[in-house]
Amino acid sequence: DGLLLPFMALIPLWGPLSVALMHSRAVLRGGRRIPAGLQELKVEDREQRNILVDDRTDYANTVPLEEALIVDNPRQRRNLMLSILNENPGQYANLLSQARLNEDVEVVHYAATAMAQISAKEDIALQQRMEEYERNRDSDEALDRYREALEHYLESSMEQGYARTLQMRRYTDLLAERLKRHNDYRTVCSLAKTQMDLGSFDAASRTIEAALSAWPRQGDVWLMKLRLEAARHDGEAVQRTVRHIKDDHIYLGGRGHDILRFWLGDKEAGRA
Repeated sequence: DGLLLPFMALIPLWGPLSVALMHSRAVLRGGRRIPAGLQELKVEDREQRNILVDDRTDYANTVPLEEALIVDNPRQRRNLMLSILNENPGQYANLLSQARLNEDVEVVHYAATAMAQISAKEDIALQQRMEEYERNRDSDEALDRYREALEHYLESSMEQGYARTLQMRRYTDLLAERLKRHNDYRTVCSLAKTQMDLGSFDAASRTIEAALSAWPRQGDVWLMKLRLEAARHDGEAVQRTVRHIKDDHIYLGGRGHDILRFWLGDKEAGRA
């Protein structure tokens, strides 16, 4: 009926009027600032607005790579493989190696492409470290960088067969060279493990016995001895080593205690 028209006429005027009222209030108060409490609230609000929150809109469609490779959805598998190629395939090396055996031809192609990319980068990095070491044979830093690069290369499972065996032998040579310069039990354990992986059990046994002479109470060395005896299927030697660890109270740490529990049983391990 037009009764609200007068009120509607005030709408465009209300904003300027409010500003004028606030300005007049500030003048009358002598230019005093807004109370500190209100300002603090504004600061907190600004800080909270700066907090970044992940976009979760697509989380419902996200699945682990292991599950995506076996799920009966070819489109999802292929999209996932493409996203890996565009991001950082290096962190998925082990899973990509499994993906090469997938029944989906396109998934196998994508996985092989990603593995080729990783292999090329690893080859370049390893070649650079090797050349650096060849130029500076006396440098401990060059030796350690080459050793670490080769260790990472072997852990990523880039090479298989005879090529991998060659790299592992080169790795044992680097570990042996480092032991000549710095005799520490961690390097000894790495050397013994690599020798076992190569099937050189006698060499691994000599390495471990020398380490036990130098560090008779080092738990990691005793665990490596236990691993060697298990690999040789020598049950009696395993039991002797386990009893020695228990009777002499060799400290093994959390992981080592789990291994000891496996060989002794829960009750005896609890008393060890």
